[in-house]
This record gives sequence, structure tokens and C-alpha cells, in this order.
Amino acid sequence: MKHSIATIHIKNFRSIIDEKFILSDFTALVGYNNGGKSNILTAIKWLLSKFTLSKEDFYDLKKTIEIVGKISGINEKLLEKLESKHRVKIEPYIINETILIKRKQTINSKSKDINLLISKDGIAWPPNPAGIDNAIKAIFPEPIEIKAMEDAEEDCSKYKTSTTIGKLISEVTKSIEEKYGTQLKESMNSLKEKLEFNGTQRATELNELDEKTNSKLEELFPDVNIKIHIPTPELKEVFKGGTIKTNENSSENWRDFKALGTGAQRAIQMALIRQLSEELHDSEEDISTTLLLIDEPDLYLHPQAIEQIREALKDLSKKRFQIIFSTHSPQMIKSDDIGSTLLIRKDKEKGTYTNKTLYEAINEIEKEAPHQLQLIFSLSNSNQILFSETVLLIEGKTELRLLPFLFEKINGKTLGFVKCALVPQGGVANTKKSMEVLKVMGLPSKAIVDLDYAFKNAIKDGFEIDNKDIILCKNIIEKIAKKENLTLDDNGLPKNKENKIPAIEVYSMLSDDPDAKKPIENIHKKLLENNIWIWKGGSIEKHLGLNGKNENTWAIFKDSVEKNGCEKVINDFPEIKKVVEWILQ
Repeated sequence: MKHSIATIHIKNFRSIIDEKFILSDFTALVGYNNGGKSNILTAIKWLLSKFTLSKEDFYDLKKTIEIVGKISGINEKLLEKLESKHRVKIEPYIINETILIKRKQTINSKSKDINLLISKDGIAWPPNPAGIDNAIKAIFPEPIEIKAMEDAEEDCSKYKTSTTIGKLISEVTKSIEEKYGTQLKESMNSLKEKLEFNGTQRATELNELDEKTNSKLEELFPDVNIKIHIPTPELKEVFKGGTIKTNENSSENWRDFKALGTGAQRAIQMALIRQLSEELHDSEEDISTTLLLIDEPDLYLHPQAIEQIREALKDLSKKRFQIIFSTHSPQMIKSDDIGSTLLIRKDKEKGTYTNKTLYEAINEIEKEAPHQLQLIFSLSNSNQILFSETVLLIEGKTELRLLPFLFEKINGKTLGFVKCALVPQGGVANTKKSMEVLKVMGLPSKAIVDLDYAFKNAIKDGFEIDNKDIILCKNIIEKIAKKENLTLDDNGLPKNKENKIPAIEVYSMLSDDPDAKKPIENIHKKLLENNIWIWKGGSIEKHLGLNGKNENTWAIFKDSVEKNGCEKVINDFPEIKKVVEWILQ
């Protein structure tokens, strides 16, 4: 396991008043514009790369900016590879393979005062031990920061340890030196003999220039001679001149990178990152982890390119990189990364902050590991929850296929427009806990379930449904069972596999019974108090007038609605209109 920054605690920096953020090897920051995502990235960079902040970087000019980072993975294997001068500076502060570092600045601080501090407990911060900056740089070199709207030219065309092109060329240099080292050295030596002051095959023009200049110098200082010296660069210095040239349509007119449009520049920038992920090979000798901080890597890219850059970044995160990025694209976050994604919010009182991640919220609500896995699987199936303000949990495929369509037809706006994410559960057993998890994450939620939920899971979940209503309904189910020769379970509810009539149809028959209307309405109202809508007709199919649950049925239904309108096609239009209005509340 490589070392990485596990948490970052930011105080008084731009929009961030006082907030701690939990980081992983691949951390996405999701939130609306001007929420402070870019500020988090810059704060992380400042912790590892000292520069003087301006007064605009202070939330409160009277207070100190403080950034504290918790570095995990500082194990014995890493320490053995560190130079002894760096190891002795870090080792005394390690507890459970972690160290704490802090950088701070007041409004009047000079550059020399902006030091990196290290602590065991985060309480006592002794004066900066000599060399701690260099010791941290040995394990965390200069971060690569790629901003959303600027610096693409520098990142792609200037060789620096903090640019993508610099990292890429450094990786390529290793293999070139191995393969062509002898040949290149001979070429460089030949150049050296012609250009340097003591070259054995020095260029005639240089010798002549020396003689002419010395003849003039002799008139002033007879005992002094000069020789023009043109030092031959080392191979690594040659590579530092590396840059990018571009052309279009296979023309012979090669231009500088800056001549391209913004979209093309961004595409090249991301292509370099993809190539870096392919070129980078882990080595036992490598001890550093480089932070790659990217503001909106999906900017200006088409969907296929977004998929490719996500995979490249994910691959880098498994090597010697820690990836932290902001995004507005659900395509940048796959289901296995939803749990560690940070939802970034901002308000007047708290400034920029984050609620608990999905993993944290699930751990708080559900303590038993098997049930945690069920919740993770249920909620991580939709990355849309990260890009919404409310979540609508649904049970069946018909809701997934038709509810967004009907919502737009009736309301005139899409679910996405009202910032509502539709999340299929694949079952209703975790409905209550899923809603509790989303609440901990700061996401209000509602759920739509079939009628059978009221008689099974709602009672297990502790919702206080009047027992009289349940008993009345069960009595009617018993009458239906006797009439249709059906088998009921120990709770007096229809079995699904042992009867000629499916359980869902039995609940539909229940809803048709006049004596069941009032108790079902009471149950419906009671669950609405808990933001749960049950289909009083048994299921959505009953209200829509559908006889099947397949793509062909749904396609025919949608076509009919398009041609004839909702009111003429939907079997129970008033109820469907009510559920749309309820979603909007």
C-alpha cells in the first residue's frame, strides 16, 4: 500500500472556514459551481508546495490560514528506502504509520515564515525541525495541478516536475537512457570535444575567436588569456527542453501549442495524462507519491473521451499517484467510487463544507457488515445521487422506464431539471435504512413502493401503521385466498410461487375490494408522513393500465401517450398526477 494524504483539515482559506475532508487514492469532489471545490485543490497544493498567499486567500483577515494533512502509509518498508537524513526527521513523529503536517500563514507573513510543521498528536506543533520540508518532498514531490480554465499551455508545453509533460518526459527518459544511453553519450562527447574550452577537436571558429580576442586583451592584461567555453548539456538537461508542437489535417505547418483552441488544448492535456498512465511503471525503488489535482478533467470533452480519461486517472491512482479532482460529470464516477466521493456544499454560516460520504453514512446507520454490503450495492447503483438535491428511491423496472417520461409529460420539466435523482433499489428491504443513509449524507429522499411493502417491510421498519387497517386488509386477502384456492404464508399474506395467481395480482384484487379502500387510504397517508408513497392499486402497472413489465409493453405505452396524451391513455390519471405533484413538494 502506498502512502497518501488521508485527511486534509482546512481553516480560514478562501470560502473554507473550518472543515475536514477525507481523501482516498481516487477522490472526486462533486458540487455546484462556486461551491469551493477548486479552493480545496489549491489548499492541498499549498500544504505540499510552499508559496505566499495573498490577502484574497483569507476568509477572515484577522485569522491565520491553517492546513493540516494526515499522511497514512508511512511504514517500515518506506522508511528503509528513505535517505537517512530524511528518515531521522520523520520517524520520531510516526504513530500507527501516520504523521501530521501543517502549514500556516498570517496576513503579514513573509515567505521565510511559511514553514512546514510536524506533530505526533495534532496538539503540540514544535518549531520546524531542520530539513522537514525536504523530508516531506522526498515522499511527496511537487503536486501536479491542472486548473479548469487556465495553464493548459504550461502544463503541456513546459518541462517542469509539476507539469504533465514533465512527468511524461521523465518516464520516457528512463527507457531512452537504458536503450540508447551509450550511443547518445558518444554523440554528446563528440559535441563536447568541438564546443568546450578544452576539446581535442575544437571548432576552428572558436579557436580563431579566442586568438583575436586574446590579442586585444594582451594590450590591457598581458598575463591573462581566455577561451570561449560552450558547455555541453547532460542528457537530462536536453530533455528539459521538451515541448509539444501541433498541426492539423496532416499539414507541414507545425505550430506552438498555444495556437490551438481551448477544446483542443484540453484534449491534448488529457491525452498526455492517459499516456502517462500507460508509461508509468511501478518500481521497488520508487518511494514518492505524486498528487494529481485536476479541476474538471471532463471539461470540453465528449462522452467517450470522458470515459477514457476516467480510466486513465483510475489507473494512475493504483500506481504512484493520488488523484483528487472536481467534476460535474456522472461519467467520471463509477459505482465503486461513489462511496468515497465528497459532496461539496456551501452556505453563509458554514462556508464550504462536506457531508459524510456514502461509506461513512452507511457505517453510521448499519453496523452489521453483511447489511452494509447490501446497502452499498443498493445505493451505489446510481451515481446520479451525487449530482442531485433530492433522491427518489423506486422499487420496480416500470418506474425506472416510465416515471421520468410521465413526470416530464405531466410537469413539463425533467427530473434532472428539478435536481431529483431516480434510484432503483432492486427490492424494498433496505428502504428505511437507505433513506436514513441519504439523510446523513445531506440528501433528502422519498420512496415509491408497491402495496405489499405496507404489510411486510413497513412493519419491520417500525412505521406505526394502525393495526386495525392491517387486520382489515388481511381479512379481505383471506377471503380472496379461499375464493381462488390460494396458499397464504404464516403472516396471512399471499405466497408468490405456490399459487396460480401471482402475489402482485392478489394485492391488485385487494385494492378493488370496496371494504379495503378506507384502510388502504389510511395506510397510504401514514406512510406519506415518512416520505413513502405506496401504490394503492397494488403497483404502478395497475394505475397505468399495463398488463406486462417488458420493453415492448413500455414502448407501446409511451407511443400511445405521445399520440393521445396522458389523460386518455393512463388508467388512473388522477393518481399518477398526484404522485408527480408529491415528488415536486
